[in-house]
Amino acid sequence: MRSRLYYYRNKAEFDQYYNENNGNINGFEIIDSKGKLDDITDTIIDITDLILYVSKENIHIYSVRLSLKKLDKSNKLIISSQYVDEALNIFPTIFEDATPIYNKKEERNILEKNIRHKIYYYNEEQFTAIEDECNKRKIILTNFANLPLVKNYDNELIIDITSTLQNMKGAEHIIYLLEQFFSTMNEKTTIIVEADKLEDVKRYLKLTFSEYLNISKLFENIPKAMLPSENAKKLRRIIDLKEEEISLLMSNIDNNLIGHTNFKNNLKNNLKKFLLLNKIKKRKIFSIFLLGKPGLGKTEIGKILSKTINPKSNFIKINFGNYSSQDALNSLIGSPAGYIGCDGGELSKKINNNPVGVIICDEFEKADSEIKNFFLELLEDGKFTDSMSREYDLNGYIIVFTSNIENEAEFDNKMSPEFKSRINLICEFTPLNDSEKIEFIQYQISEFKKDISKNSVPHKKIPEHIDIEYKDTDDLRELKNRIYDKMQEYIN
Repeated sequence: MRSRLYYYRNKAEFDQYYNENNGNINGFEIIDSKGKLDDITDTIIDITDLILYVSKENIHIYSVRLSLKKLDKSNKLIISSQYVDEALNIFPTIFEDATPIYNKKEERNILEKNIRHKIYYYNEEQFTAIEDECNKRKIILTNFANLPLVKNYDNELIIDITSTLQNMKGAEHIIYLLEQFFSTMNEKTTIIVEADKLEDVKRYLKLTFSEYLNISKLFENIPKAMLPSENAKKLRRIIDLKEEEISLLMSNIDNNLIGHTNFKNNLKNNLKKFLLLNKIKKRKIFSIFLLGKPGLGKTEIGKILSKTINPKSNFIKINFGNYSSQDALNSLIGSPAGYIGCDGGELSKKINNNPVGVIICDEFEKADSEIKNFFLELLEDGKFTDSMSREYDLNGYIIVFTSNIENEAEFDNKMSPEFKSRINLICEFTPLNDSEKIEFIQYQISEFKKDISKNSVPHKKIPEHIDIEYKDTDDLRELKNRIYDKMQEYIN
């Protein structure tokens, strides 16, 4: 009875089969003319070299035929597909036919697996940890631009393609250069990318990668990275709160923001109105503009809102004192694609990494006019598009603008009527009176006590009443510093 011969089409299929069988594949060896193969069982034998040999040395065909006939039926014979016809012609009495090891679907999957690569994604805040791991393991970490400097490096190499993707749009020739490199990349090279660029990888390099893996799979000491979509699932906005949570928010505004009674009442009424208008799709963003000298507690309301809406997340804060130059918008939402140094913007990154729908825009009066026009459109549309053409929908967000402008007359001089008309609540903060300052001090001391107890900080017994000088300042930051200095006396 003749046997069936099995063939593999390429090295990728052979490697796959070799791994699946735990390396139990041997070559055919001619021992002598009798062919002592009686003791070989349950073995896969590759006869590719054998066929190459006997096709040139016909004198051995007879002895090989005898050896093949003596093989145990538990053995399986395989061969490279390009030598199948020769094997069938040389040994027609041994082989009945030949069939592929893998069917067409399996062949395609194996090829895709071998011509495509893995890419690992990380979060921006994990980059320092990645650098540390590379230093420990003596792995070179570089970017695509520096590849010429390490082209002959034979050890492990990690290439971060984040900056390359930032320049991809409008520079499509880069795609071909990357594809060329990846097609010749050796197994010691690993590719990583920042998580918020992963969609760009799938868009521009869709035939290059088949596996998108978390950085924790590459470095077990680094925590699992979060995808923007995973952060989005955790996003909480005021419109996501249940009725009892809305009540808690209103209560926290009353209890945790000391003084500013008129503002608190107006804020609560306007928030209720916003929730209704948002529900019927008449308004997407709730905006507050707070005026007043530094140190009056303007940013406190943003903290209170943020911590109540999503206690597990820090609020988003951007200091616009740093956004007065002409290219400020690039820093906010990223440089246009193709520009040298193109990068994601501060606002885009913080929205991706902070699952809370509260943004504090500090010292907004210092912002460049282009920035102000950007927010004019954002407040109108409820969304914006960054430099990489990704759209951010801020439906349900609260934006708190704070400013050192001291009154509405000055506000009217520095802000356009169009911008003013888009703000839901404008309020001037004034200094706390003496009784409110005392209440503020008692509240801060109480919170300090809770914090040191929660964090198990060793301390002496703290008296019920502590004297803090308050009459000579209206700056709440200064009062906090005085409280902290005084409390240090009770820390062991």
